[in-house]
Amino acid sequence: MKPLKLTLEAFGPYATRQELDFADLCGQAFFLIHGPTGAGKTSLLDGISYALYGETSGGLRETRDLRSHFAPAEVATRVVFEFALGDRRYRVERAPEQQVPKQKGEGTKKQAYVAHLWELKAGEEMPLATEKPTAVDAQVAQLLGFKASQFRQVVLLPQGRFQEFMLAGSAERQAILQTLFQTGRYARITEALAEEEKTLREALRTVQAESRQLLAQAGVEAAADLPGLLRTGAERVEILEAEQTEAGTALAAADAALAEGTRAAERLAEQAAARSETDRLRGLARIMDARRVELDRARRCGAVQPALARLEESLARVEALQAEEARLAEASEARAQELARAEATLAEAEQHEVRREELRRTIERLRDLEPKLEALEQARTEAREAALERTRLEDLAGWQKRRLDTSRQELSRQRGLLQDVRTEASQLPGREGLLVLVRQRRSQREDYDRAAEAVDRATAALETAREAQTAAQQALQAARERHRALVARRLAAQASRLARDLQPGQPCPVCGSSAHPHPALTAADLPDDQEVRDSEDLLDAAETAAARAQDASASRHAALATVQSRRADLAQRLGEHAETGLETLAAIEARHREDLDRSRTAEAGLARAEQRLADAESARNLAEVQLSETNQRLSELLVQEAGAKARMQFLEDAVLQELRVPGALSTKRREAEDALEASEAQLRTAREAREPARAAASQAAADLKAHGARREAAQTDSWNAQGAFDEALAAAHFHSRTDFDLAQRSAEVMEELAASLDAHTGELAAAADRLARAEALAEGLAVPDLPALHAAKDGAQGRFSAAGEGLGRAQSEQAALVRLEEALTRLEVRREAQEGRHRATASLAKVAKGEEGERVSFERYVQGAILDEVLVSASGRLLRMSKQRYALRRAAASTDLRKAGGLQLEITDSHTGRARAVSSLSGGEGFQASLALALGLSDVVQRHAGGIRLDTVFIDEGFGSLDPEALDLALRTLEDLNQGGRLVGLISHLEEVKARISARLEVVPGPGGSVARFRIE
Repeated sequence: MKPLKLTLEAFGPYATRQELDFADLCGQAFFLIHGPTGAGKTSLLDGISYALYGETSGGLRETRDLRSHFAPAEVATRVVFEFALGDRRYRVERAPEQQVPKQKGEGTKKQAYVAHLWELKAGEEMPLATEKPTAVDAQVAQLLGFKASQFRQVVLLPQGRFQEFMLAGSAERQAILQTLFQTGRYARITEALAEEEKTLREALRTVQAESRQLLAQAGVEAAADLPGLLRTGAERVEILEAEQTEAGTALAAADAALAEGTRAAERLAEQAAARSETDRLRGLARIMDARRVELDRARRCGAVQPALARLEESLARVEALQAEEARLAEASEARAQELARAEATLAEAEQHEVRREELRRTIERLRDLEPKLEALEQARTEAREAALERTRLEDLAGWQKRRLDTSRQELSRQRGLLQDVRTEASQLPGREGLLVLVRQRRSQREDYDRAAEAVDRATAALETAREAQTAAQQALQAARERHRALVARRLAAQASRLARDLQPGQPCPVCGSSAHPHPALTAADLPDDQEVRDSEDLLDAAETAAARAQDASASRHAALATVQSRRADLAQRLGEHAETGLETLAAIEARHREDLDRSRTAEAGLARAEQRLADAESARNLAEVQLSETNQRLSELLVQEAGAKARMQFLEDAVLQELRVPGALSTKRREAEDALEASEAQLRTAREAREPARAAASQAAADLKAHGARREAAQTDSWNAQGAFDEALAAAHFHSRTDFDLAQRSAEVMEELAASLDAHTGELAAAADRLARAEALAEGLAVPDLPALHAAKDGAQGRFSAAGEGLGRAQSEQAALVRLEEALTRLEVRREAQEGRHRATASLAKVAKGEEGERVSFERYVQGAILDEVLVSASGRLLRMSKQRYALRRAAASTDLRKAGGLQLEITDSHTGRARAVSSLSGGEGFQASLALALGLSDVVQRHAGGIRLDTVFIDEGFGSLDPEALDLALRTLEDLNQGGRLVGLISHLEEVKARISARLEVVPGPGGSVARFRIE
């Protein structure tokens, strides 16, 4: 990323529009951002960071604090940044949420936070993301290849943040490395292996539990006992099948007798129902006749409708003309009254001519007095202006006194705030420890809640599996009953066929007896072989489904036991915090986080608080000086006001008493002129208003007379229409208008009447035909004894069902034993396969977690390698800045990366030949080491960023802790960064740095805000 142009409006110390074009550097790749403390140097980096990511360069300033306090209300806060990525150019713009003036009316309105991103192609803006800041954030991160935190580590090196990475503990450094290099994926691989091992272990336990449960269901201790149970079950099934065949023969005979009786009863019932329906339709004949008469009268109304329409139209026209005539009469009367009022007004205006003449003489007399009052008016003006200035100065003195009091109070308040900030900053270490502790508790509570949810899901799954098992058992029982009924019907049909071939005295082909006292009755139907095979297939499918449902229920039961054990383990680890709600823990964490944020903010704002205290002292001193100057000016003005009042008194004594009041002469003359003009205007208005009123009255009377003739003609036409309507009523055989109104029906009603008549005729013919057919079918039939037939069939069915149930249970038990034997064989195969997979996965998971081998976790191993790469790059620069004395490396104990010290840093000193902690470096040495480490980190991030090139780096840090020689070495190191076209921007207020760098971006503060510009020397 290479910056091209930055535009700030009402941002930080820049009150209006501040535009910086980096082309003004004229190809210089190393430049200085220079200006006094507080001028707004860091605000330029804030503008770049805010434009790209919506955050400041240090990540500490709130966006609501970015608006310039110098900016006028009508100027909105806005940041626009143009940058290049290779040959492509982009522009990003952001405006925070703020109050802006309303376009109409007074006051302000809230403007929402907006952001836009464009690509610039051939002078045109191609939108990439608009309006939504989150969309712009994601697009910028994708283009640059960095998130905001990574950007501050490799492109913007913010003030006060250099030593964070160097002095951080191993845990904090691990988090930074995880964010910058995304090493969390290695931890996720380790977690995935652990989860896979756990899943395989639980699956193996489930298989073992299923095997034990299947043996318990069979009632044996080992699989070797199953063959004996299978032989005993097969013998019992053969006995029960013979019993079912005998019961099926009796059921078939009872079923045939019941079917014949049911058919006879149905025919007799149909005969009675047809006779009842025919009688009901014949009873509606009189109602149908009345409907025919009603329909005929309604049809005759059509001939009268045209005359009725003409009559109603003429009556409506007469009524409208009568209403218009009444309105015209009222208008004529109003015009006559207006004419009378206009004539009375004119007569009254003509009587005031004497008053108008008196007013003319008064005006001439007042004009002669004007020169005598000019001097008095001038004296009064001077006294009034002096009094106004005195009042203004008194108000100013009062305001300045209040401002002095306010500045003294603000000074006292800033002293208290500084003390509060120092107190908050001192609590930072303790609050960091508390936050870590409460986060651990909340994480444990989340694991416990997830385990509880898993128990609930496993319980619900077990209940569902049990319901499915019950449904499968019921379906199996129904399939067995259907199959037994089909077998009984088949046996009964086969017995009836044999009975037809029996001859008296001839032996039976089944039993060999020559006596046949009770041969089988002829069966109604004989199920074929396909129907029997289909029934057997359905029975097998039901048995398989029941077995699967039973297996699923056992599996769910084992899964429930596993998750219950997991929840109990988590509850034991959580201890007394198991009853504390997650929301409560989250609230406690939020409270500790807020406390920690306050301490961090206080620590970062300590210098600002001290500066505000100094500003408050300066404001108090300035207010004291301004109040003293105002009091001096007020004393001088009191003398000037007294002289003006003396001159005014002398002139008032020389003027008439009634004219001493300021403006009395001009007021009296103006009143007389106004009265004369009003009287003359009244006379002219009265004369002009009389003639229009007279013409309007005449016109209104003529309109009323003409309208009366039209109303009489319409009345005559209505009488003629009434006669034509009466003739039409008589022609249609209606006695009166009332008789006609009663006969009228709508078209829908007439259609319904005609349809009902046609429907009745058709229904009556259909009922007669139905009765004839029912009587023919019921001829000669007697009423059957259905209860007796049902009782006989139910008895036979009961015996057959009892035999079938016994057979079904025996067959089901036999099939269940067979399935159990097969299931045990399959489970044994599964167990052997899962044991092999579990051993391999468990070994791999232990290695990744650091529990075997060198006992180093996967993620910590990768982080250690990356940190070594960073330290090699950083040591090269540090050796140069320290004249080959210092280098960076990981602490000696870092070989054991399981411990927190695995990522600790230390400094090697060539003068002593020994290593020591980085915290032991002096201020200047610490700055050199942290700068080298930050640049090394930037290099490695670039190498690991998938080919992204870092064309720019900004460094915001003071060099005051370095001696001249160390400063020279540090600047040479930074100058090397611009090799290969990299742009390097350095922020400093030191004159020594300014003297070394010819290209500068100078920031100049002022009373109305700061101004920045590029300068090349």
